[in-house]
Amino acid sequence: MRMRALVRVQALSGLAFAFFLVLHLATTSAGVGGPAAYDATLSVVRRVYRPVLAVEIVLIAVPLLVHVACAIVQIVDRRRRAISPTSPLVHRLAGYVLLVAIGGHVFATRVMPAMGTGPADFSYLAYSLLNWPIFMRPYYVLLGVAGAVHLVVGASIATRVLFHARPGLPLVGAAAALAAIVVGAGAIGLIAGAPYAARTRFSEFRELYERFLPLLPPRF
Repeated sequence: MRMRALVRVQALSGLAFAFFLVLHLATTSAGVGGPAAYDATLSVVRRVYRPVLAVEIVLIAVPLLVHVACAIVQIVDRRRRAISPTSPLVHRLAGYVLLVAIGGHVFATRVMPAMGTGPADFSYLAYSLLNWPIFMRPYYVLLGVAGAVHLVVGASIATRVLFHARPGLPLVGAAAALAAIVVGAGAIGLIAGAPYAARTRFSEFRELYERFLPLLPPRF
């Protein structure tokens, strides 16, 4: 596949994945309102992107895998040919953060809970925040901000690639900054609300972590 076609495929897959990412980041942002607001938002958006496994695979897994694969191929190609990247530095830095974290994030928040009695909710996030605060607090804030920035800047790039539209850089920068603030505030809300989360499923979460991530022994 020629590199120009690959860029278009990456743009298309990015816009497809953006549908889920907007909903996902909206859930994080709802953390400002505390556990009840987070769980209520999560319940609503899951009916959209996760009514059945097949829909989840088509809407989330396939676009994500295609987007990541295209990005890796381009990174390797640029380094092989000693070509400088053209996308903004902030977009690439956010992408690198997401690339490093995405595998572990999917495993911890989607695969592991599937082995329990129910899906992840606020109490599941609170469990990790209370057990490993030094790592998890900055992790959630950084992941949320990186997701918001990569979404907004990436959408502007995809729009240019696919439709030859050129949104103004000040507008894109302002939108990315606003998204980062909103999502970052939501992540901080998750941290602040963690001590007030319901603990009825903590024993279940402990068993999951001991089974699948024994290198992170829980305190609770």
